[in-house]
Amino acid sequence: MKLKNYLNLLYPLIALAVFFAVWLIAAEIIKIEVILPHPAQAFKQLLLLVKTMDFWTAIGHTLLRTFISFFISMSLALLLAALSSLFKPVYFLLSPLVIISRAVPTMSVILLSLIWFTSDITPMFIAFLIVFPMLYAGFYSAINNIDKDLIEMSKLYKVSKRIIVTKFYIPYIMPSFFDSVRSAISLNVKLIIAAEVLSQTRHSMGVMMQISKQYLDTASLIAWTIAAIVLSYLLEIAVAVLKKLCVRWK
Repeated sequence: MKLKNYLNLLYPLIALAVFFAVWLIAAEIIKIEVILPHPAQAFKQLLLLVKTMDFWTAIGHTLLRTFISFFISMSLALLLAALSSLFKPVYFLLSPLVIISRAVPTMSVILLSLIWFTSDITPMFIAFLIVFPMLYAGFYSAINNIDKDLIEMSKLYKVSKRIIVTKFYIPYIMPSFFDSVRSAISLNVKLIIAAEVLSQTRHSMGVMMQISKQYLDTASLIAWTIAAIVLSYLLEIAVAVLKKLCVRWK
């Protein structure tokens, strides 16, 4: 077991080492900082950004938009998934809407959002429209795959609804719930930042990336990209930790 744990830790480190090695070699070959800066230069720029208030202001506002949009998506998806599982008419009513939301081109949504909403609301609306169907499908699948015979047996023996929900539904759904949340949270961050770039949202990571691009400051652009990756990774770790704390029966 210990060897397996060490290997699970070693493989990502090897992948990172290969990635940075390729980056270093490519930078040495190109030798044009505007196209591809040296890894050391990018991380040096990241350290400089971390020391500024603008960096933390942008991180904070982007994180706030991420939490707001994700909380709305998650809450609504969980509610509608439960209703769809209990009442089939609700499922049939929502099915075409979910299909349409998946099929609509992201760029069309962004452009329409820029017309309809302010630059602060646009990123959250776009993230919601794309993340909500994913979470809804994951939650509905988890709820609908619960052992029906077990539920029927519980009703036969007149087990209270509170016990059925707390002892059967929640323990069964919780692992899938956290898996869906973990896979969607990092996507939510990427969508928020991409929409911030296009909508020129003030006090955001997206607009800071756009400024770096306008000034051809590739090192800063990569530094902001690294910050976005770290932010997504930390959020995924937080969800994984919550899963371990909540899903103790696993």
